Amino acid sequence: MEDIKERESVLLIWSGISPSQDLQEIVGRITELTGVCGKVSVEHVDRLKLSSHTESSFDHIYSGVTFPSTFIHDLDILAEIARILKPSGSFLLRQPTGNINTLVTQDKLVSTLKLSGFVDISQGDLVETTEEQLKTLQDILKTENKIDMFEIKCKKPSFNVGTSTKLKLSFSNKKEIPSENAAKVWTLSAQDMNDDDVDIIDSDDLLDENDRKKPDPSTLKSACGPKSGKKKACKNCTCGLAEDLANGVEGAQPKSACGSCYLGDAFRCASCPYLGMPAFKPGDKISLSDRQLKPDI
Repeated sequence: MEDIKERESVLLIWSGISPSQDLQEIVGRITELTGVCGKVSVEHVDRLKLSSHTESSFDHIYSGVTFPSTFIHDLDILAEIARILKPSGSFLLRQPTGNINTLVTQDKLVSTLKLSGFVDISQGDLVETTEEQLKTLQDILKTENKIDMFEIKCKKPSFNVGTSTKLKLSFSNKKEIPSENAAKVWTLSAQDMNDDDVDIIDSDDLLDENDRKKPDPSTLKSACGPKSGKKKACKNCTCGLAEDLANGVEGAQPKSACGSCYLGDAFRCASCPYLGMPAFKPGDKISLSDRQLKPDI
């Protein structure tokens, strides 16, 4: 407690069914150190979260320093202590250890303190206990194994969780002006065009004689059926060629009884040979595209 100064606020956390005999003595010692303008608060560990202390309200927090104290500082309790402790504030705790399942080792407690955000954590010092105090601890924990009381000191970082600050960067706010030579790299002047050292490809040299020939219009038409001397109907012929070949007539157009077949199904009769086919211009030979022959299902 030698770190306590005048005008500082201190929290003392105790546990048990009733306050211990040395609680009042410890509070008196802390009050002498803080002075009249200081603040000393006493809180039971089970009421710590329910007390609703404001964030960063204590300079020092002491937990488990009263005897007997056997409660374990778990992650929730340590997180609440870190919340109400001021930045750079000190935290001192005492906790028993031993070969008992209900107790934790020093390494485990140090790891929990790190997870709670504490820094400058000491490895722990053994606290001297009398045989009578040792017997009392064994009776509370219901064990005959040896119990040791150790003490750990640590601090809260010099900042609160969620705080932010501006960073001073050394970057200049001035925009870099591109060099005049940078734009000249990708430009060609008239002198460069006439320069013999500049090789420019003529686009006409990229074409040969076969590229210059005009295609035959007959080769551009889509053939119906295999390429052979005699025209054959496709497997799924819809243009009427299959019926013409079956009847011995090639290239004959079906005759309309009403003369309105080209307008569409709305104007066609029930026996129209173009029923189900799209509208077309009068005199044209109707044909269906591949997309119409294979509709989406």
